[in-house]
Amino acid sequence: MSRRPWKETWKEIMAIERIQGDNGKGELARLMRTKGKHSDGGGLYLQVASPGQASWVWRHKERWRSIGPASVYKIDEAREAARRLRKAVKEGRDPFQMLTAGRARPAGESFAEWLVKYLDKKQAQWSPSNRERERRDHERTFGQIPEFAALPMSAIDQSAKNDALEKLGKSARRKAKSWIEAVIRYAKTGVIIQRGPGDDEVEHHEAMPYRDVPTFYKGISALDSDDARALRFTILTGARTDEVIGAKKGGKWQKLPATWAEIADVDGLPTWIIPKTRMKGRKMHRVPLTPEAVALLGERRADDVPLFEVSSANAMLNRLKTNGGNGCTVHGFRTSFTEYVAAETDFPDDLADRCIAHERRGKVRRAYQRDDLLPKRRLIMEAWSSYCSP
Repeated sequence: MSRRPWKETWKEIMAIERIQGDNGKGELARLMRTKGKHSDGGGLYLQVASPGQASWVWRHKERWRSIGPASVYKIDEAREAARRLRKAVKEGRDPFQMLTAGRARPAGESFAEWLVKYLDKKQAQWSPSNRERERRDHERTFGQIPEFAALPMSAIDQSAKNDALEKLGKSARRKAKSWIEAVIRYAKTGVIIQRGPGDDEVEHHEAMPYRDVPTFYKGISALDSDDARALRFTILTGARTDEVIGAKKGGKWQKLPATWAEIADVDGLPTWIIPKTRMKGRKMHRVPLTPEAVALLGERRADDVPLFEVSSANAMLNRLKTNGGNGCTVHGFRTSFTEYVAAETDFPDDLADRCIAHERRGKVRRAYQRDDLLPKRRLIMEAWSSYCSP
C-alpha cells in the first residue's frame, strides 16, 4: 500500500476543529476515554494517557509541548492557544517560548509549595546526618527547572513533566522523575514512599517516637499472649512484620512465618538466622538475640513450629492499636530504633541500618564490605533492648 503524498497529509494535519462536542458529550467525551493522541488539526492534539487523564498538546516540527490538562482547559481554550501558537510561527517567533511564558495558570498550590511539605515529612526517613544533604539535593535539582516548580499541581500533566525533564542532565533527570511522582503522590494521598537499593517500594509508616517506646513496651509486657510477645520480639529485633509472623493472601502463605529452625547459636550466642527466601532483599540476615528477646521465645520446640502462634495476620497491629499506639504502625518501630541509635548512642547510622537489613550502601561498597559485623550489631541490639525494657 503506497503512502499518501506529504502535501495531502499536511492538509489533513492542518485542518482545524476536527474533534466534535465538548468535554461532557460527543466525540470529545469518547476520545477522553481512548488512550492515544487524537488530532484536532492545526497541530493541536488531545493526548490521553489513560481514561479520564488527558491533556492538550501542540506539535511543531516533530516537537511536542503541553498546553495544559484537559480537565482545566476547555477545548475552545486549547484551540485559542493553538491559534496563537500558529500565529507566532507565521511571524517568525518561537512558539514554545511563548507557550511557556504565556501559559494560563489555574489557582492552587504550586509544585514548589508541595515540595517543601513533602521534604518536611520525608526527612523523618533520612538519618540525621543525611537530612541536610538530601534536602539540598532536591532543592538544587528543581531549582534547575523553575518554570515547572512554579506550576500549580492541577496544571501538571505528563507533557509538563516531559518538558521539565528534558532540561535536566541524565543523572538529575533520573532522580527528578522519581521525585516528581513522589511529591504528586503525597499531594494527592498524603502517602510517603520509602525506598532502599534493591527494595520494592513500601509505604512510609507512622513511627512511635523512640522516647515513647519504653512506656509502651512496659504496657504490653503485662499481656500474656503470643500476639503481645510477637510484637515485643518484633520491636526488640527491628524486624518486619512478615519476617516474624509471615504473610497470607487469600488464605495462602505468601511468606512463611519464622520457625524454630531459624534459631541457632553463633559463636556461642543466640542468633536468629532468616534465610534469603524470607527476606525482602533476598539476602540472608542474621539477627543477634538479646536475653530479653530469647526469653520471649520460651522453651525450644520442634524446628517446624512457628516462633509465635498469633491469632491473625493483624494480631500485632491490633495489640498496638488497643494499647495506646493508635496512629502508629508495627513497621514504624524500625524507624523508632534507628532514631534512637542516632540520638542516644555513638553507633554509626550505617550499622543501625544493617541491624534491620535496610541496605543503603552502593554496589561497590557492598562488594568490599562483605562482613555483616554481627558482634558489633549485637552491641547495638543489647543497648536497644536495655532501653526498651530497663
